[in-house]
Amino acid sequence: MKPKKLLVFDIDGTIIDTQNAEGECYAQAILDVTGISLASVDWSLYSEPTSSGILRGLLTGHANIEAIEQAVKAVFVERLRQAQPHYPDDFLPIPGVEAFITQLKEQGEFDVAIATGGFDTEAAFKLQCCGFHLPDFPHATSSDTPARRDIIPLAIARAGYSLEAVVYFGDAPWDLTATQALGIPMIGIGRRIEQLSAQGLVHTFRDYRQPEFLLETIAGFL
Repeated sequence: MKPKKLLVFDIDGTIIDTQNAEGECYAQAILDVTGISLASVDWSLYSEPTSSGILRGLLTGHANIEAIEQAVKAVFVERLRQAQPHYPDDFLPIPGVEAFITQLKEQGEFDVAIATGGFDTEAAFKLQCCGFHLPDFPHATSSDTPARRDIIPLAIARAGYSLEAVVYFGDAPWDLTATQALGIPMIGIGRRIEQLSAQGLVHTFRDYRQPEFLLETIAGFL
């Protein structure tokens, strides 16, 4: 029988412990391809803080947005590959995430999906760094649609679920904004849990090394 509950995971800051290198690589990829300097790598300053959303905002009115995005995607992933040996900590999994997701899949009570604001190729590379393969999960990325509020329900639909049977794991204020708009419960993970708590999110964890408490929290939602 198909599991009746779906857990949806963001990637950056939720599965992989991305820090400064990712933003620098993204900004440099845009500069390399377009000649445009990104004003900031503080994603909270952008109205649509996804890899596609930020780029498309910069290219508003441009005739060749699709082709430029494909070029930026390729350069971005190559820059991430080059950065990994120099900034290895930026490409490590959040502690405990591999064991936790493996446990979820083995138990059979939950399905797992991925919803990320990154490009599809970016998402695949980052998951590979953490021991996962993107095609193993129902997923949606900003290569599908630039808006996070659309990415999450698309991943849920591709997994064959409705919004009512979902818990989302995320790390950022924009994750909280999107899940609140969709009416989906969220569990905060990672480096920004104090900020999420200040915004009213009740359930936060630094990492996945206490799976029993995570499962208890999930059970309280579903």
